[in-house]
Amino acid sequence: MLIDPHLYESKILVCDDSPSHAALLHEVLTRGGVREVVVVNDPRRVLPTLSGHGDFDLLLLDLEMPHLHGFEVMELLRSELAEEEQVPIIVVTGIDSDEVRLRALELGANDFVRKPFDETEVILRVRNTLRMQDSLARLREVNRDLEAKVQERTRELDTATATFVHKLGEICEMCDRSAGPHIRRVGRLAGLLAQLAELPEETAQLIERAAPLHDVGKVMVPDELLMRPGKLTEAEFEQIKRHAGDGSLLLDNTESPLVRMAADIAASHHERWDGTGYPNGLRGEEIPLEGRITAICDVFDALVSARPYKDPWSVQNAVDYLIAQSGKQFDPHLVDLFVANLSRIETLHANACTAPCG
Repeated sequence: MLIDPHLYESKILVCDDSPSHAALLHEVLTRGGVREVVVVNDPRRVLPTLSGHGDFDLLLLDLEMPHLHGFEVMELLRSELAEEEQVPIIVVTGIDSDEVRLRALELGANDFVRKPFDETEVILRVRNTLRMQDSLARLREVNRDLEAKVQERTRELDTATATFVHKLGEICEMCDRSAGPHIRRVGRLAGLLAQLAELPEETAQLIERAAPLHDVGKVMVPDELLMRPGKLTEAEFEQIKRHAGDGSLLLDNTESPLVRMAADIAASHHERWDGTGYPNGLRGEEIPLEGRITAICDVFDALVSARPYKDPWSVQNAVDYLIAQSGKQFDPHLVDLFVANLSRIETLHANACTAPCG
């Protein structure tokens, strides 16, 4: 008989309380070409043997034994061993019962050998079980490689998308030089407020990276309107208001979570809690949370910053405005969080004024 490599390279544990049966199995397996066979007659030794030597490929397990029944051994292994420590099990039993077979299968048995056993049958069942486990191990390895490649590709796409968003933000800065630092600060402030709102870290990071594009629609607004120091006419203001919807359209129809969030922020950061905002007149929690967060940070930074049409407000005056508009223009809960953490807000705002946007 040619020695199968799955047998030759394997290490098998035999547990049978009968020394004669265990010795016979040892002899059959060794003669069949198994590299190493370890025998225990006490079922209480199975768990420490497997956990202490994690290189076993198979367990041949008797059922009717003192101290621990074979089913109890299987339950113990399933509960105590980590997934990567589990080994396939062939049950060796003289009980010919469907109930016993089903119970063994429920507990994870891979195959059965009936007593009195046939030498050829034992070797064939052991070989087939080892082959099956080897195939499963190779499949898991292929799946791990594929998953790693998918994750790497996803990271590459995420990096490319983040670069695109950052470059688009720089374009917005070039279109409105006075608002360039504002764009960066709003992103930093929005990320912090998202954290204060106890959003998941991943979501807070998305908001921080997407919020700088809240005014991307202004690339479609004439420069003379953006830079005009005087008061706009009603028609001119209506033209500027279109930047919210235009920004959303520019960023729409994408599979990227980052760009989708930027589109939502662009569309919703001028909505008002009381429903009188634009472009869609959303009210309260109908407004996406990321839009409500960005709205507060956008207005705060705009108030404390110098613009062609206004002098900067003091931080206190800006905070007073947020409080006055709580429940009207802004989400009251977010305003409370903003005000309660004003020292952190001011520190981040001051640092963001000078730090480059990452």
